[in-house]
Amino acid sequence: MYSRNIIVIITLITGLFILYKYKKKIGQELIIAFLFALFITSYVEYIYTGVNMTIGTINVFPLVSWTGGLVFIREIYEMINIKYKIIYFSFLYLGLILFVEYVGYHILGIQLDSNYPGLWGLDVLHVPWFQQIFYITAGPIYLLVTDYLNVK
Repeated sequence: MYSRNIIVIITLITGLFILYKYKKKIGQELIIAFLFALFITSYVEYIYTGVNMTIGTINVFPLVSWTGGLVFIREIYEMINIKYKIIYFSFLYLGLILFVEYVGYHILGIQLDSNYPGLWGLDVLHVPWFQQIFYITAGPIYLLVTDYLNVK
């Protein structure tokens, strides 16, 4: 139940450290990732079983998690030079999001207070269909947007 709060605190501390150390390099991608996260967390109300930390109606856990996850993916994306890397990373992202969702839901007990069925019968992504589409496409779209904006 409290593992979500610990993850938020660790992510915030890590994020602040990374921002302090790499502030000139990571600023643009952090802002764009935050905007993606803000879009989904303000559009859909996240209510978890157990404790919820909110700013207004926005739950801090998914806001921080989405922001950190997208920046993390961008950093890995920048390190690798392969042909058609957006296609490669789209599949990698899909695998990562399903893995992270599985670990969060089944091992850490991070669960939304909802009754939505899981994605493709995998018992992950227990959210409405439009959120499932966002979850699956957010990473590749984020990478395409940051590429288009020449974020380095």
